Amino acid sequence: MIVAIFSGSGALAGLTVGNPQGYNTEYAFSLNRIQVALDVKSVTSDTVHIKNILIDAPSIIFEGSLGKSNLSQLVTNAKGFSGGAKKTETPKKDAQEKKMIIDHVKIANGTISVSMTLLQGQKLTVPLPPIELSDIGKNGDTNTAEAMEQILAAVTQAVIPAVQTGIAGLNIDEKVQEAGKTLQEEAGKKLDSLKNLFGK
Repeated sequence: MIVAIFSGSGALAGLTVGNPQGYNTEYAFSLNRIQVALDVKSVTSDTVHIKNILIDAPSIIFEGSLGKSNLSQLVTNAKGFSGGAKKTETPKKDAQEKKMIIDHVKIANGTISVSMTLLQGQKLTVPLPPIELSDIGKNGDTNTAEAMEQILAAVTQAVIPAVQTGIAGLNIDEKVQEAGKTLQEEAGKKLDSLKNLFGK
């Protein structure tokens, strides 16, 4: 990423986030363009202040089921990583990792390609609803991994209902539809747990 020294603005293109172990599609996220505006002075401080992140036209591949997918596994992995430091001894003051504040995140114009056994070989691509988040880390106690965890969880919360709606519009047999209802119930529980994670 190239950031203008004086304006604090920058852009990154072509970033790909791979799948967690056990998933076989090409990737989880392909981020076409990311624009970032930050407070340049904060880069050398203990807390990096990002004013705005815009992720434009991301491509997401949803693999698995509504109850367990590559995206939900990424959230679980991020949660484990962000909580790792809390399970070990407190780091020395001079080794404290940086905190992060993000004023605003917007994700727009995204698409979701769905890879599920439930589809019986049918292809399904659905639009990703616009996502906006504000005041991540505003209390000053959020590290980079925790901030990314919150963004991943918000994306997963938006993806599952979009995939559900897309599946409902397909012509699949009665047994598969019944299986889909069960998976939707599992997905509902997953969404509740994600919302409880951030007190929403």
